[in-house]
This record gives sequence, structure tokens and C-alpha cells, in this order.
Amino acid sequence: MRTYSLSDFPSGDGVPDHYRISVKREAAPEGLDVPPGVASNFLHDHVQEGTTLNIRPPAGNFTLDSDSAEPIVLVSNGVGFTPMLAMLKAAVLQCPQRPIWFVHGCRNSQYHAFGSAVDELARTHRNLNVHVAYSRPQPSDHGRFQSQGYGDGPLLQKLIQGSAAYDLCGSAGFMDSLVMALQQAGVKPAAIRFERFSQVPRVAQTTTTEPVSSAEVQFCRSGRRVTWDGRRPEQSLLELAEANGVKPPFACRAGVCGTCTTRVLGGSVAYLAEPTAEVPPGSTLICIARPAGESLELDQ
Repeated sequence: MRTYSLSDFPSGDGVPDHYRISVKREAAPEGLDVPPGVASNFLHDHVQEGTTLNIRPPAGNFTLDSDSAEPIVLVSNGVGFTPMLAMLKAAVLQCPQRPIWFVHGCRNSQYHAFGSAVDELARTHRNLNVHVAYSRPQPSDHGRFQSQGYGDGPLLQKLIQGSAAYDLCGSAGFMDSLVMALQQAGVKPAAIRFERFSQVPRVAQTTTTEPVSSAEVQFCRSGRRVTWDGRRPEQSLLELAEANGVKPPFACRAGVCGTCTTRVLGGSVAYLAEPTAEVPPGSTLICIARPAGESLELDQ
């Protein structure tokens, strides 16, 4: 299972006639005994018009807030560009009276996707401001970017005056540093929204005064009762399930998509990382949760 962001916002009225994803082919990392990206290379090499794929419906809460009146600031680096492009297209159509800033950072033009599409939107929408930062520009890149460096906090403080609504997407380090810089600059946490493509470092946030040394976990529908070992506090309930032959649905493994949402029938859980997806009352995201007591019953 792989998850990809939608990278387009159809401009027609009514139900969209298509969904689009934009996938970077992932080569094998240099110097590491790791294969190239299985899913991305399969899509590039074997999927074409007419191919049928089994997919889940779009999910997640990282969508444009079109009801606010504040300026919109869309910030991305690398492949975090893809959901920003969809949100940018939605913004220019749904929020024509709001100032929009589109700030993107990448290495150089070889890594800069859809640049001409964003430039065309800027030419046809006067409320859209575009700023592209190249960290390692090439001589042939002259005129394709606005500054050399990164789309970081100092750049945003220079570009954005006054309050705004920020949407961020990119690498974990990029977003962690940017969120910190924005908050230090006085931006309220509620005005900063983001989506991660990778798992965040897990830090157990227990709901008890003392961490449990072990817990009996029952996967009720599967009829499995297993022990969660407190000597491995970073092990998620999803990983525990998989290790014991239970196969819950999942996708992102990072608390973003909500695919693994599971009802808690008894006991309580603690999160290993802050969830991004909305969690219904009485349920949990087992991909980033662990037991918070000595017993736990899950509807799996």
C-alpha cells in the first residue's frame, strides 16, 4: 500500500471527472544497499492510460480552508509540492479576493516540477505571488527562481507581512524548523497546518503516571490475544498486530490518512506521535498508538 497526494483541482463544476497524482521516480540511494522505490518505479514503467488499479478513496484533513479571510501562504519543498499545487488551484478559484503566496524550495530546475503551470496561474491571477528558492542553482537556471537558498523562516518573514494562514508540506526537518520559526515569529499554532510524507520520531505520550511494563492486547474480531512488551515502547499496535498474523487496513503508518482507525472496545491507548487525521470518539489510530494500561481490546 502506498499513499500519494492529489496534485490537481479540476476547475469544472460538480463532481470532478478525474483525480491526479504526480509521482517522482525514486532511484536506489547512492552508497546504500537499498533497492529503488518499488511503487514509484512500477507506476512509471507499467501504468499507462487504460490500466486498472485498486485504490482507496481520498482521505485526510489537509485541505484548503476556503472560509477564512486571511492571506493564504502555501509553502513546500521537494515532493511536498504536489498537494500544494492542488491547494493553489483551489485557492485561485475559490478565494479570488484573498492574497495568495506560493513559496517553494528545491535544489534546481532539474528538481522543479510544474514550474510553468504555477507561472501561468500567476500571470492570470493578480492576487497570486510566487517565490521559488533554489538551494543549488545551475548556470542555466537564470530567470527560473527568485532567490538562492531555502524556503525557510527568514524568507517567509521577509515576504509575508501581517497575519496569514500557513499550509506546509515537505520533509520532516524542513517542516519542524519552519513551524518553530513561525511560532517564534508570533504566528499562532492554529494558523499553521501541515502534512508529513514520512513518519515523525516517536515519543510516547502516556496517559498514565507510570509506563506499563506489558499489556494484554485482544484483537477481538481476529480472535487473537497477544502481549505487548513494554521493553519496546516504540512498537505500535499496528506493528504488534502484523507480528501476530492480524492484518488491519493501513496506508500511511504516520497518523495522517486515518485508514487504520480502529474502535477501542476496552482499555486505553497512548500516542507515539501527534495524530494528524481526525480520530472519532472511542477510536484510535493504531499505526501510532500503544497500550496505556495493562489490558486493551480492539475491534480488529
